Amino acid sequence: MRLIAATWAPAWHDTPDLWLARYRAALKEIKADRDTLVIFPEYAALEAAFYGDVSLNARGWMRRGADHFAHYCDGIRALVAETGTTILGGSGFAASHDSFVNRALFCAPEGEVFIEKHMPTPYERALNMAAGRPGPVIDTRFGKIAVLICYDSEFPLLAHRYVEAGAEILLVPSCTDTEQGASRVEIGCRARALEGQCLVAMAPLVGEIKHCEVIDVNLGQARVFCAPDVGAPDDGVLAHGPRNAPGFAILDGLEHRLGAGRKVTHVSVPEHWPESESIALTWDCAPLVLK
Repeated sequence: MRLIAATWAPAWHDTPDLWLARYRAALKEIKADRDTLVIFPEYAALEAAFYGDVSLNARGWMRRGADHFAHYCDGIRALVAETGTTILGGSGFAASHDSFVNRALFCAPEGEVFIEKHMPTPYERALNMAAGRPGPVIDTRFGKIAVLICYDSEFPLLAHRYVEAGAEILLVPSCTDTEQGASRVEIGCRARALEGQCLVAMAPLVGEIKHCEVIDVNLGQARVFCAPDVGAPDDGVLAHGPRNAPGFAILDGLEHRLGAGRKVTHVSVPEHWPESESIALTWDCAPLVLK
């Protein structure tokens, strides 16, 4: 089995459906099949709206993105039906009551579920985006999977709850417009892999879309992380794609990596986590003044 995280560069198109042809070609390039799990980045779903003569501000793009999100999801479903591949589609704006959330479709031949971003960034909050509903741990042929969309990965307790519920793989689609932002998500992914002794796959958006204020500049590198422990690479990087350029991080033999980070180890953070919480609850954190 293979776990593949895309470093994806969206493009502007002449007609509404050319984005789907790009996805189809990408899946053909990596020979995606029933034994392949592919992750596309945060806000990649906006590519379905990248056509025609359009000039919008950020709020306008939220509305246009939401108007095209269902069409994008239909395209992902079609690709799953054609190839048998399991796909976490790129996230996008989706209408939710009187606001918008950042939503992604996880689609497999066996079924599908929507995932929403829990923690909007300050930029998203300025656009009045709503916090999404907590997503499930998804029991799949590839293992038990949870999704943390970009900023979510920077909050340890979110990932810890998923790991406690059995998650073996955390998928992190991301979109950052600075090297600092890309580093923050990377650091979060590395830390979550160490804390959970699990696999964490990061799939970033890259490239420039000058017509779209929301994702005008995008930086990052797709990677698959594990805890750097017995039997793992020294840096905990199992696979990586190109930096700030389109490509894929491809982990072959996924089934052999599942659970490997907990069988023979030098440390065991998940096992010892309750001890750290009990210390935190009883510890007197009052300042000690030395003068």
